Amino acid sequence: MIERLKSLEHNRNFEFWTFLEKAYEKNLKLDLGHFKLLSVLLNVSEIYKELSDELGKKDARKMLEKEGMFTKNSEYVSGEYLKKYIERDSRVAVHNRINELRKLGFIIETKPGPLGGYKLLKTPEWFENLEASM
Repeated sequence: MIERLKSLEHNRNFEFWTFLEKAYEKNLKLDLGHFKLLSVLLNVSEIYKELSDELGKKDARKMLEKEGMFTKNSEYVSGEYLKKYIERDSRVAVHNRINELRKLGFIIETKPGPLGGYKLLKTPEWFENLEASM
């Protein structure tokens, strides 16, 4: 499980052309960072669910918090954790990409402040259809 935690952005396949089409419709420019962030958010959600089933929510949250994935005392993926995946020094770069993912229909909740983070609540229907077909 720990090895899976350490390689979160590498095990998702996205249908690039559909993303590109949706971004074009919304006049957005996507880069690799958008895909990496989305991949991490999806994978952390799955891992958290698996760990919760195995260990219980409290222990699962504490484990992910210890690994630096979750912000302190929450179920939000840390902005600090996410920024390393897009190789940026500022969490603003993460926040901007998160806002653009929202424009594509992803529902992502934000926890503001120095211990801020992000939580993927729902994916758009077009994305769910893509995942089902893969």
